[in-house]
Formats: sequence, structure tokens, C-alpha cells
Amino acid sequence: MRPRILLAVLLIISLLAAPGCWNRRAPELLGLVLATAFDYDEARGLYHVIVQVANPIVMGGGQDANNGGGGGGGGPSFWTVSAFGQTPYEALQSLAMGTSREFFWAHNRVLLFSEKLARRGIGEILDLVARERQFRPVMTPAVVEGNLRRLMEAQFPLEESGARGLDRLIVTTQFDLAVFPLMLFYELYSTLGQPGVEMIIGKIEVLEEGAAGQGSGGAGGGSETGQAPPAQIGGAAVFRGDRMVGWADLNQVRGWHYATGRGIRFNFPVPCPDHEGGYFSIEIFSVKSSMRPAAGGQDLKVIIEVMADGRTEDVSCRHEHNLDVETELIKRIERACAQTIRDRIESMLSLSRELKSDFLGLGNLFYRKEPRLWREIEGRWEEILSGLVVEVRVKFNLTRPGVVISPGKTR
Repeated sequence: MRPRILLAVLLIISLLAAPGCWNRRAPELLGLVLATAFDYDEARGLYHVIVQVANPIVMGGGQDANNGGGGGGGGPSFWTVSAFGQTPYEALQSLAMGTSREFFWAHNRVLLFSEKLARRGIGEILDLVARERQFRPVMTPAVVEGNLRRLMEAQFPLEESGARGLDRLIVTTQFDLAVFPLMLFYELYSTLGQPGVEMIIGKIEVLEEGAAGQGSGGAGGGSETGQAPPAQIGGAAVFRGDRMVGWADLNQVRGWHYATGRGIRFNFPVPCPDHEGGYFSIEIFSVKSSMRPAAGGQDLKVIIEVMADGRTEDVSCRHEHNLDVETELIKRIERACAQTIRDRIESMLSLSRELKSDFLGLGNLFYRKEPRLWREIEGRWEEILSGLVVEVRVKFNLTRPGVVISPGKTR
């Protein structure tokens, strides 16, 4: 009996160790989804899903039917397909009727919502993403203004697929300009699960043909036949609950970054003193911020403190200015920069009151810092928000003039 038992054990171990894919999910039979977009067809009362799927023949370097070449030659690197359904999940499942491969969602990096759907409500989409095990919580959400289908079918210069172009465009914009609030999906869930704070999702504007020509070839230089990007990043959709209630412009999004300390790099021009013409170009490379509630009696107040460090990138003033020592000029530049930051934060606060959307999370401050007080005011928070006193304190420090002390002089 021993040899038989040993043989049976060895057979079981060998079967368990044998390579293969459970439930016939072999990699070569899967279609890798790169980007997903949701819209809503009001006339039919159906959800509309559009996905961008990688073309393995082109991206993998296989033979191309048109020219027999390797990867990237002759054909598009992705395929766009869409379907409808009464629920978001049914729309996803309906995609199977038009494809030869089973879709795999773990490589999806960007999830887009049309403005129409965002204003109707994205709660059902968020519920689907939270439940479906293939979707990853590190996807980047965005609300699209314009033709959603055109964006999903567009090619981005310098990138192998439209989805990769969108993903990199978002990351590059976030790091260089801070005009796109980069909140991943797990942060949206966290926001919805907390009282006193609303969602804010970045905006992508689809450009019409030729709308971006000045940026890639035209009067500004470059090739006249250069391909313009199909979209531009900047601004944000402001929500109340799961419904979009309005747009935030670029400076208001910058104000949100200043107040929350999430921005990485900012820049803006400061006029030269005494109205002499020209500007100092300032880049902010460090921002630290804090928000705290100040409750005293019946008066509620929030204090926002921002400390920023910046440097001079270029000077186009008519007169020579020495930036190497602490002078009244330096102090005036610092005050002007601090005022610019303050103005953008206050513009963001005005939008929050106008739309009755606490996307900065001022109420959440009281919920976390003053829980007893929050239980008393939670039911009246929307009314309180409209008249809440917010004191904005900004300290700006101009450092690092670089190797140029003043025009024509170097260290």
C-alpha cells in the first residue's frame, strides 16, 4: 500500500504544480483594457460604456497585415469599442458581444465620466468599481467636457496609445502646473465615507479639430503639420454627494492645492515695481499648509496657514535689480506672491459657498477636531458654510536667485 499512497501523493503534487490558467483565462486569450469611459443616453435610459483595448499585434511587435512590419507599423495600437446597458455592469458585460477576447480590467489606468453623467450622478459607477475585483483603486478619475467618444478614439503625440497619453498628460500637468486635482479612486471612496467634505475630480476638455494648433505648430513656432493634442488638462468638477454641481477654474484649483498642501509646483508672473513694465517669473517649489477650526461661543472660524518657498526663473523688467541680498524689492515680491496665493484660496472658498459644496473639507475639520460641536452643527452645516469666517494667512519666502544676481551679472 505504501508505494501506491506515495505515488498518489506525488501525482497530486505534480498536478497542483502544473502550469495553466484557472477557468481558461489564458493571457493570450485576454483583451487588456487601457481606459474606460462612462456616459448616459437619456433618450434610451441606458448607460453607455466606451473602452480602449490594447492591440497586441501592434504593441507586441507582431506581424502587421498591411506591411508585414513589427510593432507600431501600419495599424493603430488600440481598439475602441462601446456597449449599452440598463446598469453599468450590464453595459460592461454587453461588450463581450462585439469582441473575440475576454476583457481584463486590471491594467485600466484612467476612468472617465461625461459631464452629462457626472451631473446625473456617478454613484452607481463608483459602486461597480468598488465591487468588481479586477478594477484597481489607484485608477485616476476625470470628468470630460466635450465629445467623450472622440477623446477615447484619439491618438496622443509621442505615446503608443491614447490611454497612456491621457495618463501621462495628467501626471505631467499635476507635477508641473498643479491645475488638476489628482485624486485616485480610493480617495474618492474615503471622501464619500466622511462627513463634512465633498468630492472634487479633475477636468479634461476635448478640443475640436485645430483648436490646439497654436501649441504645436503655428505662430509660436514648430512644424505647421504637427499634430495637436486632442485634449487639455485643467480645472475640476465640483460635487455635492455623487452629483456634479459646477466647474472650478484653473486658479481655483490652484487655491485648493495651496490650502491642502497637495501641489508640487506652481508658477505665476509678478509685475515689476513702479509700473516700469515687465515681470518676475516666480516658481513655487515648496508649499506647507495647515487648517484648524477656531470655535469660541457662537462664532465659528477656520484658520488656513500656508508657507511657500519660491525662486525667480526669469526677469523681464526694464531696470536692473539685485536679487542677491535682502532688499525692499525682495520684500515687495514676497508680498505680491503671498497676495496671489491668498486671492486664489479665497476664490476657491467663494466657489465653495456659491455651489454649497464643501470640497475643501472645512466641516470635516470640526468633525475630526471638535466632535461634540460637530454633532450640534452637522444638520445646519450647509447654512453655516455660507457665512463661515475663514482667515487665510500666507507666508512666502523668495529664495535661490540662481547664478544670475541681476541682468548681465552672474555669480
